[in-house]
Parts: sequence; C-alpha cells; structure tokens
Amino acid sequence: MSRDKSTLIKRLAVAFAACTIAVIAQAQAVKIGAIYSVSGPGSFLGAPEDKVLRALVDEANAKGGINGHKLELVIYDTEGNTGKAAQQYRRLATSDDVQVVFGPSSSGESLAVKDLANELKVPTLMHGGAEAITKPVTPYVFNTPPTDRISISGLLAHMKKMGITSVAMLSAADGFGQSGKNILNELAPQYGIKVVAQEEFNRTDPDMTAQVLKAKAANPDSMIIWSALPGPVVILRAAQTAGFSKPIFTSYGAGTNDLVTQAGGAAEGLYLYSLRMLAPDSVPANDPARSAITQLDNVYMTAYKVPAPVYAQHAFDAFIIFERALQSIKGPVTRDAIRDAVEKVEVSGTNGYFRISPQNHSGLDATSRSFVMLRSVKGKWVGVE
Repeated sequence: MSRDKSTLIKRLAVAFAACTIAVIAQAQAVKIGAIYSVSGPGSFLGAPEDKVLRALVDEANAKGGINGHKLELVIYDTEGNTGKAAQQYRRLATSDDVQVVFGPSSSGESLAVKDLANELKVPTLMHGGAEAITKPVTPYVFNTPPTDRISISGLLAHMKKMGITSVAMLSAADGFGQSGKNILNELAPQYGIKVVAQEEFNRTDPDMTAQVLKAKAANPDSMIIWSALPGPVVILRAAQTAGFSKPIFTSYGAGTNDLVTQAGGAAEGLYLYSLRMLAPDSVPANDPARSAITQLDNVYMTAYKVPAPVYAQHAFDAFIIFERALQSIKGPVTRDAIRDAVEKVEVSGTNGYFRISPQNHSGLDATSRSFVMLRSVKGKWVGVE
C-alpha cells in the first residue's frame, strides 16, 4: 500500500471516529434529579415545583430533547424534612448518578444540603429565599428565587414612604425566618426604622397569641411576619383577636392566594411584598418577564388544566437556566460542564432577569424587578403604588 493511500485511510479513520464521538455526545441522555417537598407542610411549595418540572421535561422530550439530548428525571419527596432532603440528595448524586439537581423547595432544606452539593460536586439549582444559600458563593450551588435581602430592602423603602419608623418582627425559627431576621436588623437603621420587638415561632405552631401580645406591647408602628405558610395565617388571626390595628406586612414566602383564603377577614388590609407571578397584570407587556410568565402559565394549563401556582416559577426558572446552559455545551455533558455553563447564563425568567456569574450564583439583584407591593382588599390582592 502506498504511503499516500495509508495516510488517507488513517485520516478517514480519525474523521470517522470524531464523527462517531460527536454523534454519541449529541445523543447522550441527561439525567436531572430533584428533591421537592411534595407532601407535608411545605407542599404548597414543592407540589407545583414537582408538577411544572415534569411538564417541562415531557414537553422538551416531545420536541426531541434539548440540543439533541433527551432528558431523564428522578424526583424524591422530602416531606419538608431537612434530614430526609440530605439523604435523598446523596442518593441522587451517588446511586442515581444525576448530572444536575433541582431544589430543595425551602431555605432550611437548601442550607442543609448546600455543603453536600459542593462535596459531591453536583451543580444544584435551589429554590430557597435565604441569602445564605448563595452568599458567599460556592462552586456548585445556584438559586432561582430573589433573595430575602432584595425583598427586605424594597419592603423597608415602602414602609419609609408610609412614614413608618418602628416595627415588630415575628419570624419563623427556620432558615428562611432566621435569615430574614438578621437582614432586617442590618438594614432597618438605613431606612430610619427601629426594630422594637422580635419574636420567634415554629411555622406549624397552632397558637401564636403570646408572640403577638409581646409584639403589640412594644407599641410598634407596624408588624412584619417573616415565614412561609401556615404560620402567617395563625398570626393574623391572633393579631385580629388581640386588636392589633397597625399595618401588617408579610414576606413573599407566604405570597399565595391561600393566605387570604385561609386567614379570611383577619387578612383584610395585609400588605405583601410579592413575587410578580401572583399579580401578572402588574407586569407590563413590554417587560421580558411577561413572556416567561405567559410561557409558564401555558405549560401548566396544558398539562394540568389549571393556572400555574406562584411557586411553580422557581422550578420553571431553574429549568430555563438549565436549558440555556445545556444548549451552550459542546461535547460531552458532564456535571462540571453544566456547572460551568450555568455560571455564564443570562436569561429572562419569571423572577426577573438572571445574570449569573462567578460572583453571583443567584443571578438576580435589586435591578431585576422581582417584586410588587400588594394589599389584601375584600379577599383579593390589589396593587399598591
């Protein structure tokens, strides 16, 4: 065989091998894991997250996958238990060998698995609101909701405009509640507002009268409730019974229609610095978030025949971040390839415009326009200028 012919055959063999590798990489299935509080007290968070993620994966696979990659999905129910969340996270990372994890649903669960995500080196798109999830930045942990610092800053600015100079805070004794309490103490003086009382509670306590009475005795201009459901409902009823007539504000962790329905008349006049998904009409037609909100509603309505609940947006945003990252990967899809790609994503989601970077693993900041002030009037949320 001539040298030229031999060289040609070798080149063809190398080219064939390269094409084969490219095809295999392109056809590689990508395995997504998720841990959500589908049942238990956090089900108002986890159940819609579970549902929307399943719908999005099914929709993507029906279209041939993402960038040619079919998706496989494994979801476990944490029941809102931090210990179970850690066990299930390890199972996803080791036994199931997933390439990315979505969740957990709450701040407490997210903080409980944060170190594990970095130890096992699995890119994880969490759904908790506590700033400590992504501050300081750690290599493998990202987050999709806006942080409590962004929310509390906007809330205090609004309270200042109302002439409020003192506040009593009732916060849950969990990761979300403790983070909110610490940030309020840090930021309130910058807005000329004094924190005159702070009381804690367990989110599922059936009676919080003692905390409300102590807060009322401090004679504040207002009260802030920093907790996910069901705690705020119990507090609002206790405040009504105690005759607390000052403005009451609650966190976005309880920002659902269920809050008003369950609290009934006790919620009348309640202020909520809310994620905009609860009031989509507050999002202008030319706002990039409107497109994402519409897409989420369409996906959820098609799959489940009901409008998308508010907290479905955290999983939705995580998916579009992951989708954008996967579309940018050339070659084999590994955990580190996903991690590196996520860290460069810029995309408009329901929670605002994400600019993820090595310095910001939340991707959102005060300019992302994630919130709107609402007030409960006759059983409905109404926008407040």
